[in-house]
Amino acid sequence: MYTYPNEKAVTGMKVEHINITIPPDLREAVDHQAKRERTRRSTLIQKAVRVYLELSRKKALRTLLEEGYAELASEAKQLEREFARLDAESLKHAD
Repeated sequence: MYTYPNEKAVTGMKVEHINITIPPDLREAVDHQAKRERTRRSTLIQKAVRVYLELSRKKALRTLLEEGYAELASEAKQLEREFARLDAESLKHAD
C-alpha cells in the first residue's frame, strides 16, 4: 500500500496504489478533465468510482422499491376483490 503524502493530509484516510488498464482515449479524457478541475488523475477517478457506486446502490434500491410496490399493488387488488365479493354477499342478505 502506498500513501500519497498530500492525499493523507487532505483526506485523512489511507489510500492504496492500484494499477488499472484503460484505453488511451479514456486516459486522455481523464487527464483533460483532471487538468480542468486542477486535481490529480487519481482524485478524479476516485470521484468517478464513488459516483458510480452510489448510482448503482440507488438503482438497486429503486428496483427493490418497484418490486415492493408491485407486490403491494397486487395485494391491494386482491383485497379489493375480496371486499367486493363480501359486499355483494352481504347485499344478498340485506333484503
